[in-house]
Amino acid sequence: LLYTIKFEPKDGMSSGASSSGSPSSTNVSFCCQRCARPLKLECSFQSVSLKSFAHIGSSKSTQDHDYLANPPIDIHAKDGVDRKVIVEGTSKHDFCVLAKPEATKSEAVGYKLRVAMQLFDILSENSEIDHPLCEECTNGLFKLLDTELRTLKQDCAEYKKMVAQLQSQDTAASSLLDSEISQLRAEEASLLRELEAVSEERAAVAEELASLQITERALDLEEEQLHLECNQYEHRLAEVRSQQLCLDNELKYSHTELEKLKKTNVFNTVFHIWHDGHFGTINGFRLGRLPTFNVEWDEVNAAWGQTALLLYSLANANDFVFERYKIVPYGSQSYMEGETKLPLYTIGGIRLFWDAKFDQGMVTFLDCLKQFLDFIEKKGKFSFPYKIDKSKIGDHKGFYSIKLHFNSEEQWTKALKFMLINLKWALTVVAHNKPGDA
Repeated sequence: LLYTIKFEPKDGMSSGASSSGSPSSTNVSFCCQRCARPLKLECSFQSVSLKSFAHIGSSKSTQDHDYLANPPIDIHAKDGVDRKVIVEGTSKHDFCVLAKPEATKSEAVGYKLRVAMQLFDILSENSEIDHPLCEECTNGLFKLLDTELRTLKQDCAEYKKMVAQLQSQDTAASSLLDSEISQLRAEEASLLRELEAVSEERAAVAEELASLQITERALDLEEEQLHLECNQYEHRLAEVRSQQLCLDNELKYSHTELEKLKKTNVFNTVFHIWHDGHFGTINGFRLGRLPTFNVEWDEVNAAWGQTALLLYSLANANDFVFERYKIVPYGSQSYMEGETKLPLYTIGGIRLFWDAKFDQGMVTFLDCLKQFLDFIEKKGKFSFPYKIDKSKIGDHKGFYSIKLHFNSEEQWTKALKFMLINLKWALTVVAHNKPGDA
């Protein structure tokens, strides 16, 4: 809000008199809020009643209202009488303060200015137009508002016409919409029934699902247990297969060894008959004596023990029983058992020439050997290289006695060598024939 306050001295008074405190006139000017030209207010602005102003300005602050309700007193009125202003509506108990004689006229001017400003502010707040306005701007504003009013009336008429058309169209489509609404409501009811059925089915499915989940957990536990047992069985199966593989390998090895043993000549392995110069040997023991080679009698006795054991084993392998005497293998002290006990060992020395039992034992052993060789020859149509005739053994070149008395050591040793050769042949025949055939 633009305004100008100008104080002018009265006629006939100088500026000095005015500055001395004598009264002067005051002009208040407001500017138009559109064209900014100064305005002259009508006198009606000065005659606004306090009651009307209080009603119009009820929304203003209490401070402004109290100030406008108690205007200052112009003590410089032309009548020169002291005055007081009593606000309407005061009670008899209220009191007022009289203005001092020194009150200036400017307070009254300020009050009028405040009233005008307050009125213009109220107008500006209640509309979209700032006040005050000059007469030309007011007329132009009226024309603009009239134009807007006519435009609004035309728009309103068009809107009413359009509403009428829409209402007429809506009337025709109302029945169709009602039928569609009825159909939709029926469909809604059907869908609600279906929804209720689906809800019930869903609840049943949820209950069944919970039961199936419990069953599934139980099956999972059972499956885990089965996997554990299966792993244990597989581990055990692997161990059994490993053991079976070991047993199979052992069985194959046993069969291989059995085949080797079947092909092995046990008697050749146990009783190795060979020669050492003029001596026949059995398992390394020399059987016989020569003047140039004094073989110890302990070695001779051991050789006789191995020979007795060989013939005894061959007879047992063929279930053969000797007549009159039987062989008793007893190491280096073996003997022939019959009506009398005939030793196959001696201690040597001079007593040997007076003891004929050693010779009788060797003759008896040679007789048993002849019985066994005859048994093999009859059964297998086999002929041995050296023939036995009572106490002698030999071939077409000559026979040698097995007795030591009245015999040379060379002939005795040769007879023992021929005897070992026949035993080796018998051993070979028995080893290559099936059990029971020899």
